[in-house]
Amino acid sequence: MTTLWAALLWVALLPPGGSPEIVIRGRIVDSAGAVIAGARVRVLDEASRQTIDSTASDAEGKFSFGGLDAGNYLLAVSAPGFAEKLVRVDQPQSGVTQVPTIRLEVLDCDAPHVNCDIFTTGDYSDPYPVILTRDLTVSASQAIDLKKGELVTPDSGTADIRLDAAAGGLFVVPVNGAAFTTAGEKRSCGKTRNKDPLRIDGLGSASEFVVLTVHKQCSRLFLTSEIPPGADQAGFHIVTRSR
Repeated sequence: MTTLWAALLWVALLPPGGSPEIVIRGRIVDSAGAVIAGARVRVLDEASRQTIDSTASDAEGKFSFGGLDAGNYLLAVSAPGFAEKLVRVDQPQSGVTQVPTIRLEVLDCDAPHVNCDIFTTGDYSDPYPVILTRDLTVSASQAIDLKKGELVTPDSGTADIRLDAAAGGLFVVPVNGAAFTTAGEKRSCGKTRNKDPLRIDGLGSASEFVVLTVHKQCSRLFLTSEIPPGADQAGFHIVTRSR
């Protein structure tokens, strides 16, 4: 096929508006590979965090979005009992873009509204016992002491994170040597350390992040409601464990 004929064919395939139509498809499973039907999937504009469309996965765990313009997108994927996962889709090509299989992790006993009645025989001890559980609403420019679960001034030496509204987004910023990490074994802190601001607008109520605090304790924070674009506050369910 000549270059001219290839160009003419590409133009002929364009929709009436002149821009190639984007289709994003994927499949959702749990950590064991079992299909998750009825998972909520939102497609967000990466820059604005605005939800463009939403759908639910079918009986085979599959989902599809069509009629999208060229651009960068985020997929926010969640299901009851599972933590929300954010997946980036960079510049999908015209036609169908198949994203890799999305695996969701089960929420455990630290998450809000999770029933974790444990029946055991013999002695039971938690290697990293909870020292604080609290729900807290935080506004932009406010900071949190995660050991006490209290709002403090951003310049306080006991502050672990602060909330910033900047560049059209809402960010959680670690301070005083605190850092984002991962949930390790038995809900301890993992080994990774990241001090970069975390953007949370657009995230849903099943989203979670983990902080290694100023006092070297492990705090898990769960969003208690979806954060809309342009928001200047966020609600957190905070669980801090000893290390």
